[in-house]
Amino acid sequence: MPKIVDHDHKRKIIAETAWKIIETEGIERASIRRIASEAGMSTGALRHYFSNQDELLLFIMEYFLARGRERSENISWSTNPLNAVRETLLELVPVSQDKQTETGVWLVFAIRSLTSAALNAKKDELTEGEYILMEALLEILIKAGCINKTINIEIEKLRLAVIIEGISIHALLRPDIFTIEKTEQIITHHLNELCN
Repeated sequence: MPKIVDHDHKRKIIAETAWKIIETEGIERASIRRIASEAGMSTGALRHYFSNQDELLLFIMEYFLARGRERSENISWSTNPLNAVRETLLELVPVSQDKQTETGVWLVFAIRSLTSAALNAKKDELTEGEYILMEALLEILIKAGCINKTINIEIEKLRLAVIIEGISIHALLRPDIFTIEKTEQIITHHLNELCN
């Protein structure tokens, strides 16, 4: 009788192995050969699931997004609209080890998407999703009466996305300056400016 292989389970092992390597040693060490070795597979077996580095990186991105969604489902969000928006924005910046790893993967993914058609479509989907989220957060503040209805929501959603991306990059590069407290101060300051 042929051996039944649980492909979803194998892909999960591969993703978790890749994640562990990235988290402890950096993404540059997460080669297909290294991941296969750490996952107890041959390189050929791993290539059965991912034929190249871009496919693997795309899968790792999906894995990190699923982890983020799972994490957000376990948060007790504030009922105060302004606080809930601040909490949501803080979930998007690297103020913990997990989120630092996720941000590092995102940056590598974004840079590689500039030369990879396979990654470019996903990058566009993710950035579009970020703009939709920013617009939804601004709508929450407008409905709560925190922001004037006459603001240019198209400009503000892009500006908010740029601020969060900028904070994320700087928090990754200079965690000594962009501490959790400093990051919270910057986000709070921007929201207070929006709400005045």
